[in-house]
Amino acid sequence: MVASGVSRPRLAVLLPMGQRDNQVRQDFLQGFRLGQSSVEACGEPFPLVAWHGINSGDAPDPHLMPSIELKLLVAPPSADLRAFAALAAERDLTVLLPYQRGQSLDTLRGLKGRERLWPIVPSQQEDLKAMVAAALEAGWGRAMVVEDPAALESTSSNTFVELFKAAGGIVESYEAEPVQRVDPSNDGRLQRFKDDMAWSWVPTVVVADAPDGPLSQQLRAEQQQGRFGGGAPRTPNWIWLTEAEGLQDAPTVPWQQLGLQHPARGDAWADFQKDFQQQTGKAPSLLAGAGFDTARLLALADAAPLPLADDGSIDAMGWLDPDQKEAVPICDAFDQRRSGERLRLQAVASDSRFRAGQAPSGQAMAGLIE
Repeated sequence: MVASGVSRPRLAVLLPMGQRDNQVRQDFLQGFRLGQSSVEACGEPFPLVAWHGINSGDAPDPHLMPSIELKLLVAPPSADLRAFAALAAERDLTVLLPYQRGQSLDTLRGLKGRERLWPIVPSQQEDLKAMVAAALEAGWGRAMVVEDPAALESTSSNTFVELFKAAGGIVESYEAEPVQRVDPSNDGRLQRFKDDMAWSWVPTVVVADAPDGPLSQQLRAEQQQGRFGGGAPRTPNWIWLTEAEGLQDAPTVPWQQLGLQHPARGDAWADFQKDFQQQTGKAPSLLAGAGFDTARLLALADAAPLPLADDGSIDAMGWLDPDQKEAVPICDAFDQRRSGERLRLQAVASDSRFRAGQAPSGQAMAGLIE
């Protein structure tokens, strides 16, 4: 795809190489290849990039050979932000974060060195905001929130509660905390939650578990048999705190369900999705979109001398202007880059308003699951 670093290029990518990283790596690279192809379709050569593998939990420094030429580094998905901020400061690097969406983004606000870290995709908060808006539009303004503490979805529970309340929703709870934590293997805890739902007649339950998770399976079986909440099996309604891809096989049930239809992404997604499906035979993930945008940002960064910051240091992404009204196509972006203009590049995984230390935005969609 691209050459690897004998000549010590200015650009480098750290790819996750753990045993469970095959799908992550494949999604990113498939999107990256399409991004590279879009650059070459403009008649532009793709720049030399050094590729390095890294295992989950490894410190990034030992994987990079000392090089004063290296200026722009792509971190692996869900990177340790503190480690990469320290590395960026030590080596005078700018770091792109192609897939940083969850709680780790919260650390950016007060992180020393955040001005060297550039998120590429929107925060998961954008998805939760879309779900809150869809729930309130459907009239589901009073809910109880339950999580399986072991489920990945539990990391979104408190943020959903905060956003739901801020938008005017009401969260019921018989506990000191607004989120009911229910270990599905604890029969007593499960029965207590069922009793709370029955007594409250709350019309909506927010479920922080996967559709095939142990907690959601038990609650679903109880409601189908008329033993969960008021008005079962027709009510309560369910809101899923699950990624859109995880809801594709959600079981058909007698009650209404609401969830994320697609995560926050950019206006150029439709064309990217068409090209990706033609190349791979499947729909792209947001990570694939991040790979596409990453390849194009690397190519533009290398297309002209890197700009300087006010203090005279190199600002590898200083040619980007998130406040530009119009985002420009990739071929036009090369012309503007070489003429010294700042620009906003069309992106597929976000609104392309890239800033240091701050995630871009995008448009998410949520609604009833048919």
